[in-house]
Amino acid sequence: MADLSYPKTAGGTEASNASSSSLSWWLPGRDRMLGVSTIAAFIVIWEIIYRLGLMPVWAFPSPWKVVLAFQELIANGKLLTNTAASVGRQITGVLLAALVGIPAGLGLGASPSARAAFLPLCRLLYPIPGIAWIPLSILWFGVGFKSTVFVIFFSGVWSIMFNTMTGVQTLSGQYTDVARVYLASRSLYTMRILIPGSLPYIITGMRLTYGVGWRVIVGAEMISSITGLGFLIDDARWQLRPDIMVCGMITIAMIGWISENWFFDWVERRTIEQWGMKTT
Repeated sequence: MADLSYPKTAGGTEASNASSSSLSWWLPGRDRMLGVSTIAAFIVIWEIIYRLGLMPVWAFPSPWKVVLAFQELIANGKLLTNTAASVGRQITGVLLAALVGIPAGLGLGASPSARAAFLPLCRLLYPIPGIAWIPLSILWFGVGFKSTVFVIFFSGVWSIMFNTMTGVQTLSGQYTDVARVYLASRSLYTMRILIPGSLPYIITGMRLTYGVGWRVIVGAEMISSITGLGFLIDDARWQLRPDIMVCGMITIAMIGWISENWFFDWVERRTIEQWGMKTT
């Protein structure tokens, strides 16, 4: 049986790696400084707007007031409690979306009949925003964990499914032909060609789903939960505490940044990049 390992990367990889390594001693530092400088400039502009009174003081907190609000929320435990509630819902919803979206995408990508049967329905449901499902989810599952997870799941499953389907369709050609010529079994074809070959698209779908989940969860928690960062932000609105509202927003941003730069990058290193290096 021929080797059905992950497809090899295009030629010129060694030259590219050599070129990038020769520049790596200064590019990361420079890029990091540019990023930090932009954030610092943003905070300075924020403080200037506050001091000039260009926005109402009761609705536009200063950076220092936000720092004090963070201290308050950490001291009373509200930040940890609500962050844990949101992260738990987010992870559950994304995992459920992956459990449904990846197999569905593999099936749709590999079977023209499945695409003909199910794509019209998927394309009808896909444009419906997740927020629109909140009232029904409350009727079906009640207020709390289940309704919020359902909204995250339904909003995110499409990105994973459509990206996985696209990844499978891009494999049609030499790799699928080789598998047929060597009479590869369906399980071997799926495990050694379909899934590894579609993995870049699957991870992209997961990234999109994770981002969509955070956009949806805030609205869902404002309406259907009594915990979570969305609830924290909405509750602060009623208290006229914009500093706490900004704390909730910054917390969401930091969680997203950590997930993007640590978790998803780590997954890519352990899968796509590692397999690519082994086959070059």
